[in-house]
Amino acid sequence: MWRTSRGIAEKITATGPLWVKEAATNGSNRVSFFSQLQGMKISDREGNAVGKLSDLALRPGDTLLEISRIIYTSNILRERVILPISSVGSINGDIRLDVSRDEIPPGRLSENEFLVTETILDRQIVDIDGLKVVRVNDILLGQVKRSLCLVGVDVGFKGIIRRLGFGGLSRGLMARLPNRIVPWSYIDPLDPNLRSLHLKISRKTINDLHPADIADILEELNNRDRLLILDSLGEETAAEAMEEVDPEVQATMVNQMESDDVADILENMNPDDAADLLGIMPENKATEVLELMNEVEAEEVRELMAYSNSSAGSLMTTDYVAVPSRCTVSNIFSILRRSGREVDMIYYIYVQSDSGQLLGVMSLRDLLLAEPDDIASTFMKKEVMSVLPTSTIEEVTNLLSKYDFLCVPVADEEGRILGIVTFDDALDEIIPEDLRKRMPWNYHKLRRIRGMD
Repeated sequence: MWRTSRGIAEKITATGPLWVKEAATNGSNRVSFFSQLQGMKISDREGNAVGKLSDLALRPGDTLLEISRIIYTSNILRERVILPISSVGSINGDIRLDVSRDEIPPGRLSENEFLVTETILDRQIVDIDGLKVVRVNDILLGQVKRSLCLVGVDVGFKGIIRRLGFGGLSRGLMARLPNRIVPWSYIDPLDPNLRSLHLKISRKTINDLHPADIADILEELNNRDRLLILDSLGEETAAEAMEEVDPEVQATMVNQMESDDVADILENMNPDDAADLLGIMPENKATEVLELMNEVEAEEVRELMAYSNSSAGSLMTTDYVAVPSRCTVSNIFSILRRSGREVDMIYYIYVQSDSGQLLGVMSLRDLLLAEPDDIASTFMKKEVMSVLPTSTIEEVTNLLSKYDFLCVPVADEEGRILGIVTFDDALDEIIPEDLRKRMPWNYHKLRRIRGMD
């Protein structure tokens, strides 16, 4: 039985912050923080000081993680000693063992045990509601039945103050600081062995977030944790998020990914974004990834990669909606329903001949105002402005800006449509990198048109 001092434990009541209620729900009648135990004196059965607590070992329990061992630094040899939790008789100002110094057996961790300081403390957690990454500053322990368990993590400033040893200096200040405890039941380990990131799940999962928000989170994490997040997403969501990630972060991520995993993501990306990502990979890896991709999609990407980096061809995407000139309005809507899930820019529908020549364009508004049996060639706008794949980025942006287009078609010298350049892709290209870094954090959301529902 644990006898915990009043300075460490708090009596659980039915009211209070969320983490208190959570502890009560788990059946815990006492709680304490790891920072209040770390460094505590450890005495043997006779009261002889043997060392100071440095760490705790955890193992999976029925519903929570249970403390299975204590780890302390010995006073004499300064060596690490590992003891089963069953060797602890009580905690009451110090940690009293129920064995004498001479009876302390050598111990070691089993395969399913891990240390608090290595696997949880100072680890990052993705706060889904706050759309940010927070750090575990302290760990809340609670007595559940006869076991000491991990019941929550502290991600607030209070945890930092306790870790620094200032928790008792200003009780008034501590009382005014908000509690930021995340109950352990809200933590979903991305890594089954708890060796890395843990993901906070509350009202929605990370898959429900906008890809740009997921990208923001990925950019804040270390690369190991980024890959864990990416692996937890569906292929389409992962691809959309990768499109939004900073190119330097993209390069770091794909260089540590298996080529077949990269290929799966690229197949679900817009061809122009996939080409850009392949362009920053080492040449041998890019070649290997292309060989693993679907043949049709790989060929589209190869064609885009052949264009100069400063040309319209390098910016264009081959995902667009084009219909035959003899197509009726009702048929066009059927085409939109089939292809609209795969194509971002569906505001403009291009009309082409049987041989692929660009004949005209219509907007969704034009389509909605037309009769179901109207033929595309009878109400399309015939004066279509387009650019060549060799046109400069400046020429593209000038055209988009002058006529307030959301995108502009790219056609070859025979007038055959090859793709489109969207406004947001062109804007990204002309804004200098140093200025982009100084833009508001939600700049990419404000300018992103094609990704909106």
